[in-house]
Amino acid sequence: MRTGNEAMRRKSAERRREQSVRGDPRRIRCGSTFADLRWALSALLVFMCFVVAGCVPRPRMCTASNECSAKSACVAGRCQLEMATVKPAVDSARRLVVRPVDIAYVKRGNRPSGDAPPSLFVLGKDGAKLFLRFSVHLPPAANIVEAYVVLHRAHVVDDDPAPVSLHATRIVAPWSGGSMSWAEQPAWKESRSPSTVVEPGGTTLVRLDVREFVRHWRRHDPTDQGIAILAENETPTGTTFALTAMGADSVDTARLVRSGLTSGGTAPDVEPYLELYVR
Repeated sequence: MRTGNEAMRRKSAERRREQSVRGDPRRIRCGSTFADLRWALSALLVFMCFVVAGCVPRPRMCTASNECSAKSACVAGRCQLEMATVKPAVDSARRLVVRPVDIAYVKRGNRPSGDAPPSLFVLGKDGAKLFLRFSVHLPPAANIVEAYVVLHRAHVVDDDPAPVSLHATRIVAPWSGGSMSWAEQPAWKESRSPSTVVEPGGTTLVRLDVREFVRHWRRHDPTDQGIAILAENETPTGTTFALTAMGADSVDTARLVRSGLTSGGTAPDVEPYLELYVR
């Protein structure tokens, strides 16, 4: 009897030793559950990082009514309900045009330009960026219906036949256009402002939505230091814009003269500007 008990104790001890070596199945199941939970949490964190980093496609300004849904039309870059009894908000607003008080253009490898900005600039190549500062004094009760930065395309250069997407972002550090270079750029804060797709055969004037930026200016936040225009993609040539009157081509000049927007024989004013619709 004693021999039988000893044999049972030896077998029990052997089983315990085997479990200690191989691991308790209950512990293995528990460990697998925690591993699955950690994987799920990691996947959720990665997804949240994508959202915060702006990997979700940003809104896009329309360029034609066929980009809008049924019974809607593209008005000033936005799809709006098209009804005979409903007028676009910009129709009843006062239009203001504000010229920049400082301009800077940088691209990969360039040096400070001093006080002579180039007549042409390219976005969508070499990491190029356009920096603009405006001086706008609006009463606190002003209703900013729409606000755009308007760029003038230059057709004196044959750009690559590929679209370039642009958007505006907020500059949050002091800067001076004359001393700007690729190595010395002000900090900017990325935003979810809508993008504008510049098509090769698109219109001469390109509008970028900056309404939320201008509305924020009424707070007189010292970190509001202007607007930067960035490209979301690059092409072999980028898209060329005029920064000064010398960058305007003769075709655009003739068109503006015929329309009465500039005096005969003179080059048009084509520098970027801020277009506001205020009530």
